[in-house]
Amino acid sequence: MISTTKLIIFSLSCVCFLMMTFLPVVAAEQDYFFNPHFVITDEEMTDQLSMSLEDIQGFLIQRNSGLANLITTDYNGVNKKASEIIWQAAQESFISPKVIIATLQKEQSLIDDPSPTQKRLDRAMGYRCPDSGSCHPNTLDFGKQVDGATWQLRQYFENPFQWTYQKDKTFLIDDWYIKPVNQATANLYNYTPHYHGNNRFWQIWQNYWGRDYPDGSLLKSYNSPAVWWIQYGAKRLVTSWGVFISRFDPNKIITTSQTDLEKYEDGSPIQFYNYSILGLSDGKTYLLVDDDLRYISSPEVFRTIGFNPEEIIEVTEADLAGYSYGVEITVESIYPTGALIQDDQSGGVFHVQDGVKHPIYSREIMDAKFKGKVLTQVSPEELDQYLTGLPIKFEDGELIKIKDGSKVYVISDGFRRWIKSESAFANFAYKWDNIIETSQLAVNIHPLGEDIE
Repeated sequence: MISTTKLIIFSLSCVCFLMMTFLPVVAAEQDYFFNPHFVITDEEMTDQLSMSLEDIQGFLIQRNSGLANLITTDYNGVNKKASEIIWQAAQESFISPKVIIATLQKEQSLIDDPSPTQKRLDRAMGYRCPDSGSCHPNTLDFGKQVDGATWQLRQYFENPFQWTYQKDKTFLIDDWYIKPVNQATANLYNYTPHYHGNNRFWQIWQNYWGRDYPDGSLLKSYNSPAVWWIQYGAKRLVTSWGVFISRFDPNKIITTSQTDLEKYEDGSPIQFYNYSILGLSDGKTYLLVDDDLRYISSPEVFRTIGFNPEEIIEVTEADLAGYSYGVEITVESIYPTGALIQDDQSGGVFHVQDGVKHPIYSREIMDAKFKGKVLTQVSPEELDQYLTGLPIKFEDGELIKIKDGSKVYVISDGFRRWIKSESAFANFAYKWDNIIETSQLAVNIHPLGEDIE
């Protein structure tokens, strides 16, 4: 079977798709998340300040790399630490140290090898080492390899039309038609003209610096206004600003690199306002509540709730992909769209929906989950009419901590995941202002999940 790769470009203000299909000449199994047309951004490749000299040395130590203790000559014959040679090349050629490190691992596995041989050190970056023959003798040295390869990557930027692979042009590479969409990707193919070599570079990049954002995260790239919601490990485009603010808080948007976004599979777009009335051609009508489609069982129920037929949005079954089917709304449904109810004796607050009352254990949960909803006081006797359900939790993606506590958690799939350090917090571009301080009880209703390091 012939595989197909599709590059889909979305606009936030309107859902418009530009489809470019690339077919391999022979059958091949493509890695699901790797996009061969886009490996890393130009900004990521040219960010020579992405790691300080201390960062590079610390990274080598952390990986137990033999390079951490290596002292050898640079391209001028001066003895230096390997980390200094990497940093110097990055600064002189305006190329990210991360690119150099990923290339050292891709070519000779030098980052994760505690005892590399001299032969591999001499061929550290694969610079001027063609597949068809031996390396050029003038480059057989760690310092010369790092300096020469980094300089070469800069030349691709300086003179992009002098090299074989150019952005926005299609090339046959290892039986794949590949169209680099930016200069950095073209550069990588010029340096390593192989599909699998660049797949390996991408895998290393993701392993070292890729970020796996928890479900519930709202992400956008630096160069696009489009906002995506991470759910079940896929990214879902929010197709308009109006739809976005009907469900989400703009303060929770995290700006990340396009490379981080590309690693996620595309899920179904979020294209309808929350509480929209959606109608199919067969006459079935649904109330959309977050990701749940709630079937409105009859015209009588429709009228009872107080909806107007002019509010119905005509949709197809395909439009409903990505949504789940919730509890049906019938004439017996009590508060089908939900209500905030307070016991006028004890002061306890509940969210009542479909005859079930769900306790709310803190004002912070109420404010975060039901901002703007009216709180209605009722007697204990009326509350006793309703069944008691599970307590209301914070939404996925919220940052929470116990008042006067030190641990910050992010909610994901209903679990609380401890963000173990300030560096981890900064790595995910979280904002301190978004942390919600709440009670021990409100935190504890979320079971502990995997830590974020």
